[in-house]
Amino acid sequence: MKIFNSSMWSRALTIAFVMVLLVSNTALASPASSRLPVAGEVLINEFVAVNGVVQTSEWVELYNMTTEALDIGLMWIDDIAGGGGSPKQIPAGTTIAAGGYYVMTFSSLLNNTGDDVRLLGTDGSTVLDAHTYTSATSDMSWCRKPDGGTWSVIQCDPSQGSTNSPALPPGTWTPGTLEIHVLNIGQGESQLIIGPTGKTMLIGISEENWNTNQGATWVASEIRRITGSSHLDYVMATHWHLDHMGYAGYGGIWSLLEQQGITADVLIDRDGGTWVDANSDGICDPDLEVVWHNAGTVSGTARNWVCWATDPTTIGGQIRQVAQINSSTQIDLGLADGLTVKVVQVDAQGVMQADGVTPVAGDHTLDALPTSENDYSITIWLNWGKFDFVAGGDTDGEYTTSSFGYSYNDIETNVAARIDQEVEVIWVNHHGSSHSTNANYVNTLNPDAAIFSAGSTNTFGHPDQGVLDRLYNNGTMRYLTQIGDPTRNYYDSVIVNGNVVVQVTDGINYTVNGDSYVATDPLGSANNPRTPVVGDLVLNEFLPKPQTLFTTEWVELYNPTNDYLNIGGMWIDDILNGGGAPKQISANTVLAPGGYYVMDMNNYLNNTGDDVRLLGTNGSTVYDTKTYGSSSFDRSVCRLPNGGAWASNCTASKGTTNQ
Repeated sequence: MKIFNSSMWSRALTIAFVMVLLVSNTALASPASSRLPVAGEVLINEFVAVNGVVQTSEWVELYNMTTEALDIGLMWIDDIAGGGGSPKQIPAGTTIAAGGYYVMTFSSLLNNTGDDVRLLGTDGSTVLDAHTYTSATSDMSWCRKPDGGTWSVIQCDPSQGSTNSPALPPGTWTPGTLEIHVLNIGQGESQLIIGPTGKTMLIGISEENWNTNQGATWVASEIRRITGSSHLDYVMATHWHLDHMGYAGYGGIWSLLEQQGITADVLIDRDGGTWVDANSDGICDPDLEVVWHNAGTVSGTARNWVCWATDPTTIGGQIRQVAQINSSTQIDLGLADGLTVKVVQVDAQGVMQADGVTPVAGDHTLDALPTSENDYSITIWLNWGKFDFVAGGDTDGEYTTSSFGYSYNDIETNVAARIDQEVEVIWVNHHGSSHSTNANYVNTLNPDAAIFSAGSTNTFGHPDQGVLDRLYNNGTMRYLTQIGDPTRNYYDSVIVNGNVVVQVTDGINYTVNGDSYVATDPLGSANNPRTPVVGDLVLNEFLPKPQTLFTTEWVELYNPTNDYLNIGGMWIDDILNGGGAPKQISANTVLAPGGYYVMDMNNYLNNTGDDVRLLGTNGSTVYDTKTYGSSSFDRSVCRLPNGGAWASNCTASKGTTNQ
């Protein structure tokens, strides 16, 4: 019998532990049978060039495309040819499993502002794979999606030693449904909306830098993947910032239409300014030939956009339309199916600055505190059945001054008043900035779900904790395409790490990222009118003594509220316990906000004086009453103005404004 002493046990355990470590890695000690890879079999799959809080070192990940283990020992990972850092050699005897990964970590090899990453053979010169990047961000990677596939055009959430493919990739559009695809572009805006018959609108394209084209390239590929087409019915730029439309001449919406092969029928834009060809040379000078209409802070992004979008010879200039506020027909994503998209705010129309006198609209480019470009954003309100969606670019919700020398204005309160009802889903304004999504906006819209596009690499602290708190306390579920500021308390927010997709099947049932919801019309809306209470509805005018201008007596009711009211079953009566029999209003009669209802009658009201009473559906509760004396032919008793104090001997204005 072999006797093991304590020293032998220790040695055996050590060997066993080392073997477990080796088996647990995908890069293993090389068995004699493993062969060297040829070009295309082992690829650079992902790398981090700038370390940060989470990624504490640089690293490069290799991926084995084959179905057999390969010997990668003594191969090299290098940056630029003939320069840069010293090549890093993979230890001898290292293999990479079939479909597996090998990760090398190091420091100070890859440049933050761009470099090459190369995989070299054992001779240190044969290039088996290489990738060039132009920029890198801390705690983000460049990666292939899927593993071994094409390089992503935007930076990735690092997945060292594991798959780069999203667990649940968003699907393609389902005919008959309304879909809103909030694309995962990080800190920026890009939303693809598809109506039930396939009509499409893209809102925004984000570019990380002014001279990049990565956003346009990726968004174009998403348009084709999701819609199966290279055509859009509408493209919209909510306002003139890089992370919402890109830089004309380099990327963004310009590139989408001029370079990426995507066509569009209409470009919806705001009226910020126009190109005036002062020297008649047919070439726009962005510094000298832009005339501002509604603008404050301006930039090269805005100037170059004006040169392109208002030039009638460009694709953008040929299809551009200025957003029409309150129009329900300018954007048709399914009008025949009852789907409407309205612009409820653009260019800060009707909003005053903090002094209460100066309009935010207009040319403020030379002001001591010019208006923020954010304040001119377009806000849209989409409605289909009971489902409502609102998105407003970088719309601000407070009066304050930036440390950079410009002013923010409260546009959201104006938007909330224009919508004035609950909605189902909002795209969170300004990526969750502290300047936006104010309490009035949240309380008025009271959304079920809110979607954030605040990338993990933003330097603005988006989303703000106050915005997260406000929506959480309101009971609004929060979805993020990717995590924003890592120091925030996100509560039970859903971090998707991909596109957030809203799918509405019938105008009532809808999902957000697969979570099910049921849309409801707000109480007091056209489809869900509320029962009036005393004070909501008034007698507004009546005619006791018709002669030539009118052939019958009549009583007019007026709705001074902002709600639709169901007045069906209520009664119009004269004197209590006497006079004529009460007259009942037909069932399901709805009175619109600021609207009138008129009941005609014969020989009901006395010429020499009587009472007129509005009663509830029970026939006894008095909602309003008026006693009058003798009356003249064709002259009415009315409130001046509508809903105001009573006056006699009025010029009759049946069903219209009293005067």
